[in-house]
Amino acid sequence: MAALPRILTIDPTWTIARVVRAATDLVDRAVIQVDVPGGIDALDELNRGGAKLAVTSWVLDDDMRGLELALRIKQSNPDTAVIILGDVTDPDELDEETIAESPFVYLRRPVDIHQFMRVLVAGLDGSDIFEALQTPAGSAAQILDRGPVPMIDADNALAITKRLMSDVGAMAIILANRSGEVILEQGAVGYLNRDQLVNALIPMMTTTVEMSSLVGGQAQNIQFYDGDDKDVFVFSIGLHYFLCLAFDGQAGQRQFGVVNTFGRRAVQDLVMLLGPNAWQIQAPKAATETRHRKRATQDIKAAELDEPLETIIPRAEAPAAEPEAIHLDPISDDLFDPSFLDGLDKLEDADFDNLFDPDKLADIAQEGKLRSKTLSQEEAEGLGLLGGLGGGG
Repeated sequence: MAALPRILTIDPTWTIARVVRAATDLVDRAVIQVDVPGGIDALDELNRGGAKLAVTSWVLDDDMRGLELALRIKQSNPDTAVIILGDVTDPDELDEETIAESPFVYLRRPVDIHQFMRVLVAGLDGSDIFEALQTPAGSAAQILDRGPVPMIDADNALAITKRLMSDVGAMAIILANRSGEVILEQGAVGYLNRDQLVNALIPMMTTTVEMSSLVGGQAQNIQFYDGDDKDVFVFSIGLHYFLCLAFDGQAGQRQFGVVNTFGRRAVQDLVMLLGPNAWQIQAPKAATETRHRKRATQDIKAAELDEPLETIIPRAEAPAAEPEAIHLDPISDDLFDPSFLDGLDKLEDADFDNLFDPDKLADIAQEGKLRSKTLSQEEAEGLGLLGGLGGGG
């Protein structure tokens, strides 16, 4: 079994140690990492066990500078790849003469994460780190049609981010998708310009897809932006979402290990909410397919024009016939005697109410007298409907 590659980090602030450890975790590489604060300690460690890769800061805490240490490492250990990782206050780039003669790679934070990962992997593999520094030919970003962004359960996502915010003590947390839509925001709203932040990070989702082929699987991306006022961590969530954690500029570096641990756990929970959709993308449509669809649409339109006009223009429907009025025959005198109503003005109130008593009417219905013959005044009085009108019927 081959021995694990050794990485040596040299930085009095220990920031580079955390960055390198997170990077190796991201590419899932097993390594032996040794962290020392100064140049003398680094040379002693190299004499004892050597290293495949050394990553040093530009400023050290002893008399030796990062540039001098890099040159001495290459003199004593020519097979060791060396990266100088400068801070935001260090030079943007080295002069052309130094670059031409330097046996090391110089990068300045905040670094291009993809460039740094390429150089890191090349150093671990013993490949040319200067070649890895260059953008691979033909790797220009392409606009791919990945289809709609899969939906995420906002309520469950809110619970996950609340727990993460409590675990790491972030000032603010933002969850957004590759379309630039902010799904939720917690903490100190307005602590960051969220629109500017999200728009700046959208390209990360495109390059995450490209990095999958380099790391051999479903790539998970973590970025750390170390500023004077604010520190920002960014986690990719599948291929469609990303999570931003903002800290005070003096607290972010100290929280690197905690954020890496709890952040990855939250990412896994959010990926589970998305299910298989988290890693599914829609392949770009081929030009031939587009031409075939366009031609098919044109053929359909041409066929429609060849049809008779009456099949294209709908005929007006005839108005519906009005229903015929229903005419009923008048009631004959032998069924209803109108003289029965002449004595209603002589009724008492109680007798008048009997005309609308359902019990009295039920008795009449059961006997069927209203259907069989005319009801006389005497019969009405006998049924109790009328208490006596006076006078003859």
